[in-house]
Amino acid sequence: MSWTFNFSSFGSKLPTWQELRAWRREQNSAPVSPEDEENSGEPEVSLPSPPPEPPKDDTPEEPEVELPEPPKDDTPEEPEVELPEPPKDDTPEEPEVELPEPPKDDTPEEPDVDSGTGPAIEPVSLAKGATTAVDGGRVTIFAVEATQSIASIQITDGPAHGNVTVNPDNTLALVMSGSDYSGSLSFDFEISYANGSIETRSAALDVAAPEQDAGWGEGKHYMLETDAQGDLIIETGDNHRKVYVSESNNALTRADIADREGVSEGTVTGKWLMDHPEYGGSEDMALAKEIGIELWEALLYPTGGTSTIASHWLLFEKGYTYEDAGRLIGGGASGESPLHPLYVSSWGEGDRPVLTDSIRIFQLESRNVVFDDIAPQGGVLSLGGQNIIVNNSQFANGGGMVNIQNTEGFTLRDSDLSHILNPAQANGYWGGGGTAFYSKETNGILMENNIFHHNGWEDDYLPDGSTEGGVPPSMFAHGVYLQNTTSDVTARDNIISQSSSVGAQFRGGAFIEDNIFVDNNVATNMMGGIYEGKGDGPIGNFTFFTDNVVTSGAHKEWTHGAVGGRTLGVDVKAINTTLLDNIIAHLADPDNPEEQAQKTVTHAPLTIHNGTAYDDTIIYNWAGSGPSSKIVENNTPELDTGLADQTTIQRFAADVLGQNKATIAELMEAIRAGEVDVTADDIIAYFQNGFGIDASGDGSATSHRFIPNALADGIRWDNRINWNNEEVPDDGDSADLSGNHVQYGGTTRIDDLDLGGGALYINSGKLSVQGTLASTGEAGLIQTINAGQFWTNGYSDSPLLTIEVDGGRFANTGAITGQTLLHATDGQTLLATSGASYTLTDGSQLIIDGSDARVGFDGEDNGTAALEMRNGSILTFKSDADGFSTIEEFRSGAWNQADSPVNSTVTLDGTLRIDLSDYDDGAGSYTLITVDELLGQLDTIEFVGLGNGLDAELVVDHVTDIVRLDISSGIGQGLTDIIDDIAPAAGPTVPELVDDIGLPTGDQNWLV
Repeated sequence: MSWTFNFSSFGSKLPTWQELRAWRREQNSAPVSPEDEENSGEPEVSLPSPPPEPPKDDTPEEPEVELPEPPKDDTPEEPEVELPEPPKDDTPEEPEVELPEPPKDDTPEEPDVDSGTGPAIEPVSLAKGATTAVDGGRVTIFAVEATQSIASIQITDGPAHGNVTVNPDNTLALVMSGSDYSGSLSFDFEISYANGSIETRSAALDVAAPEQDAGWGEGKHYMLETDAQGDLIIETGDNHRKVYVSESNNALTRADIADREGVSEGTVTGKWLMDHPEYGGSEDMALAKEIGIELWEALLYPTGGTSTIASHWLLFEKGYTYEDAGRLIGGGASGESPLHPLYVSSWGEGDRPVLTDSIRIFQLESRNVVFDDIAPQGGVLSLGGQNIIVNNSQFANGGGMVNIQNTEGFTLRDSDLSHILNPAQANGYWGGGGTAFYSKETNGILMENNIFHHNGWEDDYLPDGSTEGGVPPSMFAHGVYLQNTTSDVTARDNIISQSSSVGAQFRGGAFIEDNIFVDNNVATNMMGGIYEGKGDGPIGNFTFFTDNVVTSGAHKEWTHGAVGGRTLGVDVKAINTTLLDNIIAHLADPDNPEEQAQKTVTHAPLTIHNGTAYDDTIIYNWAGSGPSSKIVENNTPELDTGLADQTTIQRFAADVLGQNKATIAELMEAIRAGEVDVTADDIIAYFQNGFGIDASGDGSATSHRFIPNALADGIRWDNRINWNNEEVPDDGDSADLSGNHVQYGGTTRIDDLDLGGGALYINSGKLSVQGTLASTGEAGLIQTINAGQFWTNGYSDSPLLTIEVDGGRFANTGAITGQTLLHATDGQTLLATSGASYTLTDGSQLIIDGSDARVGFDGEDNGTAALEMRNGSILTFKSDADGFSTIEEFRSGAWNQADSPVNSTVTLDGTLRIDLSDYDDGAGSYTLITVDELLGQLDTIEFVGLGNGLDAELVVDHVTDIVRLDISSGIGQGLTDIIDDIAPAAGPTVPELVDDIGLPTGDQNWLV
């Protein structure tokens, strides 16, 4: 964790726990603590209905889609999850809050999953000959029963579902995450004992159905590569144009352009500007808003009604407000690919450009769209889309909400959502005040490094909710509301403060890490999809809640309408949730007697409805001042209470702002304004120091081994408890997957990577192996999907490496000489970049499947990029209904160049297989290979699946350096034509070539 603020006594370095304690004891005397009092007996409260949604769209030209109406405050038909009742006066033990016993220190027989480096669940005994029950969809750690000392264990036959590996301490990790299988399951393993004897066993398992229907979220998000500063790297595709727009007096209007060109104003249209790319193509030629938006829409819809697929950029000059800019992304408008999105951003200096209209994606689904560094005052709405990013943007000061529905892959990152209001009013009274971020029916949400502050209410509200004052707090307005139909949610490094009601509702379950919840009426909840009012059971994900801090119960009240919780902490209805290293502390500021006296209501700091997998939450000083309040504490027997009393968000704020005293509001506004450089991690580190929690890892480890932890998913690269040092590998580190199946997302440039016979799935971002890629002992798998990129400096290991390119990008920057099976169906496959080579060795295969894959060569300079087939290798071109893909030089977009500058070569050998089983396109000609230099000779040519009504002729042309397939009507025969007026660089002449390898001459058939 980082520490970006300064302590005057320590300079800029992070103080140790001892230094921090000593320093704080030198400060003011310990504050007066609230008295131990019983709870005030507040009536039962309930959580809110979903936030208001956009009103119906009454735009006549888009009648087919109705935007959702906002719910009314008086809508009882959608009851919410009930908050726990405060304990009665005669129930001091608060039975409704199921707080776990702290882990006992006298349990040495409980081995740690990661060999003593972190928390763990006690392993399940795996007895010989017995059937062992295990939980479905989770990680189970087995301790193998044996009468002798075990030296090592080897898995000889894995399970039909899930994956099993051996941990360093010879426990076994069965990972069923990502699988909904239930029933009988088995695997075989071999035990080597210390005395040299060997025993073979079979494990029989009875796998229960997952208790959460959606299992663990796998972290499959839409995210692009980032640079060293964390900014997005946006690539452009083949259909790309920039449109610069400005509201300055220097921007070119329609009249300006007409005058320059000597044409009428009516001539200057968006269509006309498409043929004059100089206009709007640079900052100096920026267009005024009206004609700029007209050009943008023409680029998106070049033929009128049908959108094109493009990677155009729309850039607004900073420092201006843009009214009536429209929805920006019309129905169906989409980026070229996940790596080459449509991009709406800004240019110039000053504040982000303010867009007053709502950005709306609806009617037809839009894909691959990025909004970056803008201020959409009208909000962002998606009613159906895929792969959408909102990055480094500001929704503030009464602006519209972010409303994402029916979307696959949504990322909200590095953004500020503050003071958002969407109030309703009737008869002189305010209704609900609005939610900053709402989502439902959406999978793959990444919510990272955002600020959600002071949403859904105003400071000057009147207790009765009258419109004579500001918008009052309401149980119908929140910071974040993710409905129970959201899944695969990751929330990391967010600051969520002073929300009207709930800071963040994770109703479908989530991976929730390193967030700070400050001064909300309700901090957060995790429901696992359970929603009794809708009749839904646990339809969501398991929840992992770790390294979060909850502090200050806001206690906002009003008298007109429902308020909900006032000082509720964490409410957990999800099943088998893990709560690890969290802190809930200081309902009221212990240094502020006036605040303590004002906060009379104490709601539960932590409520567990359905048990936990693990819980070590520290609860401290959670108490109001009412006549029945009492302090709730948990897991605090060794806590330094003097230090804990002085570890408050208010003291943190004063330290950061350089003041004697400071408020939460002052701290948040300073963070939002960029006056101080403070992140969620900084605040969490401060609290963990004060409460004696060791931060996960210190960054010193450089070698990391993946070890599935039963406390969580056991499959995510970005989950630090899955690594032996409780640190995620960083740039320059080395990683060993040890046979595990791992889901990757992020941007990392590691040194060495050893799959160890495991599988690595690159879902988003970019993983670069700059040293050695290996798969020790067993065959390994690498798969790229969506926007995931995998770059490797070659591969030379002997176990088979399977590479599945189903999207994203695979790139080889070194020498691949090991045995490989590369299967490309989509995305980009860079077989070799400048100076690199890919050798298909004996037994290796390259399968190019369908017509959607880009396969071949690109690089930053004119170095050689080579594919070399060896004897015994197989190159397969498999058609789909539309034809084939081509091995060629192509512009990948990884380098900002107009074309690929590399010198490409392909050396033929081994077998060329042409599979026409799915071909359905009639007569046609397809270029299979086109390069700068075509060398070598094939051993065998195979045609598979050629229909009786078609003939296929393969042309190998060393003159034009192409391999072409010509398909014509016929009787179902395959022919080969060798064209070579010049001898290959190495090898026999053409007649010798034909004789030596037995290629068919003339009209001979060659069929399989």
